[in-house]
Amino acid sequence: MAAPLNGMSYWQQYADGASQVPSVDPPADADVVIIGGGLAGLSAAIAILERQPGLSPVVLESEFVGFGASGRNGGLLSPLPVPVWLLTADDNADHAWALRILNSRLHALGAGLAAKVPESEIRPCTLRLQAMGRLSASGLAKVAATLQRAAIGYSLAPDPARDGKPTLDLPAHTVDPYRLVRALAVHAVALGARICERARVESIEETRGGALVRLARGRQVRAGRVLVCTNAYTSSIAMASPPRAKVVRNYMVATETLSEDAVARLGNGRSFMVELNKSYVFYRLHEGRLVYGGVETFFRTPKSDYDVPASIRTSLERHLSKSVPWCKDIRIATQWGGAFHSTATDLPIIRRAHGTKAIVFNVGYGGTGVALTQLFSHFAAATLLDLPCRDAEETRLRAILQNTKLPLKNLLQFGASVAWDVVKGGAMMKGR
Repeated sequence: MAAPLNGMSYWQQYADGASQVPSVDPPADADVVIIGGGLAGLSAAIAILERQPGLSPVVLESEFVGFGASGRNGGLLSPLPVPVWLLTADDNADHAWALRILNSRLHALGAGLAAKVPESEIRPCTLRLQAMGRLSASGLAKVAATLQRAAIGYSLAPDPARDGKPTLDLPAHTVDPYRLVRALAVHAVALGARICERARVESIEETRGGALVRLARGRQVRAGRVLVCTNAYTSSIAMASPPRAKVVRNYMVATETLSEDAVARLGNGRSFMVELNKSYVFYRLHEGRLVYGGVETFFRTPKSDYDVPASIRTSLERHLSKSVPWCKDIRIATQWGGAFHSTATDLPIIRRAHGTKAIVFNVGYGGTGVALTQLFSHFAAATLLDLPCRDAEETRLRAILQNTKLPLKNLLQFGASVAWDVVKGGAMMKGR
């Protein structure tokens, strides 16, 4: 295995055998230009080619395929890719239906990717949401009740290994995210896409009959239509009416190879753990190493795109020691940071740029983007190509997506209900 390199994620450093992506120079003209060579851009390219096989979309990537969040995340295909609907499903039949449909589609996606791109290391696993206190325990109980009403399978039980704190288990899939995005790139090329790495876009402007994409070093591409899939890097491109979404920075570490006993106690790679605390810590095993992260910042700008500030590294080490206190002498082998793009609802922005016909946004995929970029790729393709959805189910799902707003009332009700449960629990304890 290659020695670790600075300025890369764990997945990018240890990518021996990852698919080699054929890259070409940007053309002067293209029917469709996709900006961004991550999961959002490549999944959309595949969806576009499935809808219109005769097209030859050009994917412009400023660095290399999988450079951004697509190659730096924890590698979970989340069975609950739209958490906001958990707040509203009890009094909104559409949201309960959508939760169930996306959960079903997620499992079908995992099986399909395992068959189509086996090098991506798609594996069935159990997503384990662990309550870390009374508030999160009450919240988990309410989530479980919502899942039951939405007919989504789960298990909720006290964990003897954690003093009886409850854990909510759901079937899910893990993946090597960097291998996945590289494999999708190769698949897109096989279908007819052209990928141009090291093609940094500086601006996009609508023209008569299309759009002009200006690149670094004076290059430009005249496009019939443009799909913007730049997510956290969207603000680096000059364009009219940029989408509103916040940039969130996430930090992660990967350990040296653990002992056989530690690997066994951590589930032998069959679990993806999420601790429901202030930092929303998550971790999983990969090839005997613990991949661990979850410390997020909104305002701090690091020295470089992968940089992990010393205070964040200390915080990660402290959380790690609490997550696996029985595992002594854990050594961190590598660390990395990265940015992802998130909206108020954590649902993506898939729409035309205001006042334009040729420019479409496909951004803002939030913390469940590994799953959502693929589950919603056909919505981006349909919007760009002015086509209807493929069937009635997708039409309904797309309408629900477009009409979802931040449910402040439901959020306040959920928080108040959880707090009241905790208060009642404390009063009962005092009464004893």
